[in-house]
Amino acid sequence: MRRRLRAVVAGLMVVGAGAVAGTAAADGAGPVATPPDSPKTQTVAGVAANGVQLSMTAPAQLPLDLPGQQLPEREVDVTVKDVGGQGYTGTVTMTLASEGSGVSATALRLDRYDQASGSWQTVPVSAGGASVTVTDDVTVPASGTQVLKLRVSPGTTVVDDVKVSASANGASAVASVPVTGPTFQVSGLTGSGRAGSPMVITGTVDNPTDLSLQDVPVKLLLCSAGSAGCVAHASDVKVEEQTGGGSWHTVSVSDATATSPMSATVVPQLTVPAGGSAQFLVRVTVGAGAFAAPGQPTGQPTGQSSPAAAQPVSVAVALSPVGLTFITQPTVSGTLTVQPPPAAPSTPSSTPSSSATSATSAPTATQTSTDDGATATPAASPTPDPASTTEAASTPDAASSSSNPTILVAAGLLAVCLALVLWWVLMKRRERMAAAGVGHAHDGHEYDHGHDHEHEQGHDHGDGQAHDSEQ
Repeated sequence: MRRRLRAVVAGLMVVGAGAVAGTAAADGAGPVATPPDSPKTQTVAGVAANGVQLSMTAPAQLPLDLPGQQLPEREVDVTVKDVGGQGYTGTVTMTLASEGSGVSATALRLDRYDQASGSWQTVPVSAGGASVTVTDDVTVPASGTQVLKLRVSPGTTVVDDVKVSASANGASAVASVPVTGPTFQVSGLTGSGRAGSPMVITGTVDNPTDLSLQDVPVKLLLCSAGSAGCVAHASDVKVEEQTGGGSWHTVSVSDATATSPMSATVVPQLTVPAGGSAQFLVRVTVGAGAFAAPGQPTGQPTGQSSPAAAQPVSVAVALSPVGLTFITQPTVSGTLTVQPPPAAPSTPSSTPSSSATSATSAPTATQTSTDDGATATPAASPTPDPASTTEAASTPDAASSSSNPTILVAAGLLAVCLALVLWWVLMKRRERMAAAGVGHAHDGHEYDHGHDHEHEQGHDHGDGQAHDSEQ
């Protein structure tokens, strides 16, 4: 199952990963891999045959080359030993093949040590061949040994392992060397959020190789399909990174060009130790400026229009460490769906207001009379009916126009009330005067009667004039 999965994944190419690698190549940036001083090895002893026994010392792993850096090849030593006491002169055949489900051709880099010249020589590898075979002549003295040397690298082709088979005079030895490379896992590439709220992407690089990886740049691409329907300007996007659990740091975002999308180097120099891992976090915040301001439809009064709602923005993103050959092809692309900011509550541009002012003048009627030391000073300050005043003040139409029928009716009612008050005052005065006149002498009765009659007529005349004046 492992071989089958790796072979299937090896045949896939993720567009986002290719775009990230292309951007890094243009920048001239790339990681540095440091191999160990003494790589670990494995030893395999074969079964003796015809007086000959083969054994093999092979590397414990074969790390994949970096796309921009070929790693030192690992050495394979094949030892031919004479166990029959007669010595051996003949050939030794060494075959190397890349193994994995679906692998039909090998892409190894291979060198052999030439004993005659004492130097390493490159072995041509056929592009379409399923294996590579190297044959050497040996002369092994009785009970002696001879060592044949190869150096091999799996290149950048992801396979399960490399099988090394050696045979001589019927004896054989076989070793399988696993191919190793870093893996990359990322979460949060596909998600949703609201404008102004950060969306977090988590990336983890695992390094099962015996190589120490330094200066690995991590790139983030945005809107790789272009700005149509996406973020148009880098100023509308904020990108931050956090490595090793430290604080968040803002990184610059470059606008798209004719050949590359909007991008940001979120981690310029990531270090992944041999046999270890490194994790980093990326926060992407799309601001409200990425959304077009809702327009006011024309031809409609202010306060009666329905602004067009802003639509969500889909931001295509790709994230990947640059310059590494991953043992499995990671999914490094996704889509962040950003919802528009909350719509501001609509406020009417104008608020109807009304004001009403009114002034009511209350006429004052004063009557003063003196008769033989008896003084009557009736005074009246008529006040309009509170109910009528309240009704007039609480009616918005009362202040809209002086010719309003409601005002005319109120004025008529006020005049009637004033007339009633004056009539009541006069009646009370006459009653007091009549009561005062009963105690006078008979000899002055006629005079008083005449005087009262004349005085009453005079007051009636004055009251009539006051009444006419009010009207």
